[in-house]
Amino acid sequence: GDVRGMLTTASWWGDGRGDLWRPLTTLTFALDYALHGLAPLGYHAANVGLHAVVSVLVLVVFAGAGVAAEIAFATALLFAVHPIHTEAVANVVGRAELIAAAGFLLAWRCWLAADAVTGARVGAWVIAATGASFLAMLGKENAVALPAVLLWADLLQRGDESPATLVRRRAPRYGALIAAALVFVALRSVIIGKVTPTAALLDNPLGALPPLPRLFTATKVVGLYALRLVFPLRLSADYSFDQIPAVYSPLDTGFLAGLAVIVGLGTLAWWAWRAVPALALGIGVLALTFALVSNLAFPIGTIMGERLAYLPSAGWCLALAAGLSHVAGRVAAPRTPARPWSPAFVLPLVVVVTLLGARTIARNTVWREPVVFFQTMVADAPRSARSHSELGSALAEAGRFAEAQPAFERALAIKADDPIILYNQGHALTSEGRYDDAVAVYQRAIAANPRFGQAFENLGNVESARGNQEAALVALRRALELTPDSPYLLMTIANVLVRGGSLAEASTTFEQALARRPTDPEILTSYGAFLYSQGSFSAAVEILEQIVPPAPARALIVLTGSYRQLGRTAEAEAMLATAKRLYANEPAVWEMAGKLGGAFTRP
Repeated sequence: GDVRGMLTTASWWGDGRGDLWRPLTTLTFALDYALHGLAPLGYHAANVGLHAVVSVLVLVVFAGAGVAAEIAFATALLFAVHPIHTEAVANVVGRAELIAAAGFLLAWRCWLAADAVTGARVGAWVIAATGASFLAMLGKENAVALPAVLLWADLLQRGDESPATLVRRRAPRYGALIAAALVFVALRSVIIGKVTPTAALLDNPLGALPPLPRLFTATKVVGLYALRLVFPLRLSADYSFDQIPAVYSPLDTGFLAGLAVIVGLGTLAWWAWRAVPALALGIGVLALTFALVSNLAFPIGTIMGERLAYLPSAGWCLALAAGLSHVAGRVAAPRTPARPWSPAFVLPLVVVVTLLGARTIARNTVWREPVVFFQTMVADAPRSARSHSELGSALAEAGRFAEAQPAFERALAIKADDPIILYNQGHALTSEGRYDDAVAVYQRAIAANPRFGQAFENLGNVESARGNQEAALVALRRALELTPDSPYLLMTIANVLVRGGSLAEASTTFEQALARRPTDPEILTSYGAFLYSQGSFSAAVEILEQIVPPAPARALIVLTGSYRQLGRTAEAEAMLATAKRLYANEPAVWEMAGKLGGAFTRP
């Protein structure tokens, strides 16, 4: 794959149009694809395996941080089964949360190992901790909270040493982690062009609010997170506009509830500092890791997401386990030290773990089928415009076009003329073959956001599909002006030029696309197919053989045809066999093979 592109461009969008940079997460998806293509089982298995690893690290780290063994074990057990993790684990894109948490906890474990050795080995472990923390940030940026969490943990265990003395003594170690974080922030800023992402108002309406209402509403959201950690009965995969109404008054009950959570946790941490250090540690981990995704200091990409609670929930689970242990000790033996694994501790723990596990099992079933998932999303978040829009897209993908358009209209009734909703509606109309209607909807999206490059791109594709190649080129070239570094737009423009008969210009444009992304399989495939159509079979082979396996089905079929035209029969048969093996269930493989002649038709 294009490892360089993954490291040097924004994530999720191969042509650099995204607002995120998570290259390690992207690399794991590329590895998944190399191993098993788009088969979903492997992606989900990787997520489940990572969650298991993180759960074990929770046990190892907290046990090493001075937490009693039974509390650390209970924490890991609670973390492993908590329903709020469903979105991060069952949703493949949630892998960013898993990788960041794994690297974060691994770095903490290395940090603890540095305390257990002397001499040069201290430096080695600190270097390992710094490297693990940097990898965690390459998974997701919220891992930058590690230095603050380690400082909190160190202060809890400092004994009689003053905080100032502790910080001076460990300054080089803190400095190494902070330096790694600063390097990450600098690299990320260069690659995506900003420090924090620019959120669409559909995803995070807080960005459009004045300062005080934004703060009031973000505080309300803190209370909603707390409710889902404590009592995760009502969960949702979506909280975007207008599911969480904005708060304009400090007397709003939602704001007061969130404020009570913040004040209550602060008070509890102050009391537990000496009385129950494990409880104070859990609150610190919860608060410090959550602060970056809370929208309190600055708006992030979404107003609320249960996946964002993945790492902070480790702190909540520790606080809960420590609290259960403390209460059990007071109930069982008020005047004597708490006995490990007492029935007063174990029985409530078993009840809580059973209830959480049952809720997680029930919640996981929602993620099995797209239409059911989005129908559930609408039921969970009926005020959300995105929920209705995504349901419309899922229905269109399933060919249920008559049901899809009313879903889009409901979304637009919540957020009128939203460019993202219109973009999704235009895509659905295109899939239905309603090109004239799709053009009108894309034009509305562009009117709402004249710099919406993807809308121009899709408008160009629809114009080309309905035979208007000149209008298609106008729209696509405008898209290219908005995203000038996109090799995929150049590829699309080249294909439109082919349809319009401008073959020489098409060839030049394909070469420009390849110059920007020389190893991209989609561009190589498209260019190779063009060369094949022009009878340049040797040139097509030269291009298509550059694709790193597994090649797309179309590339394998065109390569098969090229070998056949060149008289390289054995290679043609071997390539067709590969296509059948990799894409046996894809009708397009047999359809394309059939177009190449009788020898290549399905038996």
